[in-house]
Amino acid sequence: MRILISAGWLGGAGGAERALYSILRALGGHDVDVVVRQRLGGPLAEIGDGVRLYPPTNPRWFASSLKYGVKGQLVQRLVNPVRRAVLPRYDVLLAFHSGPDLTRAVRASVKLLVPSGNHISVERASGYDHVALQAPDNQQLAASGVPTTLLPPPVFDLAVNSLAPAVDLPGEFCLTVFNPYDPIKGTDDLLTAVESTPRPIVWCHSQQTVGFDVPAVLRDHPRIIHVEDASPAEMRYLYERCLAYVCFSRSEGFGWSIADALRYSPVIVSRRIGVLSFGDATRHGVLEVGRDWDFDWARIADAKPEATRDLRWLSAAAFEQRLVELVVRGTEKNRD
Repeated sequence: MRILISAGWLGGAGGAERALYSILRALGGHDVDVVVRQRLGGPLAEIGDGVRLYPPTNPRWFASSLKYGVKGQLVQRLVNPVRRAVLPRYDVLLAFHSGPDLTRAVRASVKLLVPSGNHISVERASGYDHVALQAPDNQQLAASGVPTTLLPPPVFDLAVNSLAPAVDLPGEFCLTVFNPYDPIKGTDDLLTAVESTPRPIVWCHSQQTVGFDVPAVLRDHPRIIHVEDASPAEMRYLYERCLAYVCFSRSEGFGWSIADALRYSPVIVSRRIGVLSFGDATRHGVLEVGRDWDFDWARIADAKPEATRDLRWLSAAAFEQRLVELVVRGTEKNRD
């Protein structure tokens, strides 16, 4: 397939950045162009040889999303029609919410918009065939009447091996992974939980993509161990050795830390959000909490799954199959 991806960032440490990295890895055997606003550092910035990167300022894409004013009218009436005629047809345009709008600059069998946890209005969805929801509960993100389809990103191993981080860890601990840049991430619930948990909580966070301030009451709390900018191998070590992964977020587009916990951690404590809104995700070792954080920590001891969770439904092959099916349907629709 020939695929065009529009994104805000390549690299860094956010959920959309992780999704882009995983999608590019899953599409390694295909012809892929990526228009990205900013390339950051870190492991998520690594790409395969078959991927071509362009900034939005590249002549091929310059001002393609400009809509308003005299320049916008010129681009939409003259420049973009030429682009559509000259540029090769793509099978897929996959746009992240943070990426430039390329819908009027290219032809594609199917055009998909990934909300990445953001609300999508009818106007924002204009030009796309579907809003590609990363999880079933994302339906609430799309305005009424906006066509949607389910397209969870592929989930790979964090690292081939695990590596202990350079911090003093207690013998038993719970783990949480999030950046407190918004109240929706549940910083207040972390404070509630740390006052009642019988074990310390290891909290991983990173400012590689977005800056934030950790509240002083949590920064200096004696029952919180902070791990900043952990490597993928260190993250795997923590997931595999925690008593439980604890998610405090009130909403997620996908929930990458939860997805990693599904692969590595024996128990997950969370609201039913993001990837956990799939029925397949909650069969083993997942303990649900309600809107108000109220959890009996004794439940963890009896909740360990008997076997490794089957995550083939989140594999690269499953993602590719869903994408091919969307292309086939889009091609048939355009033919009609």
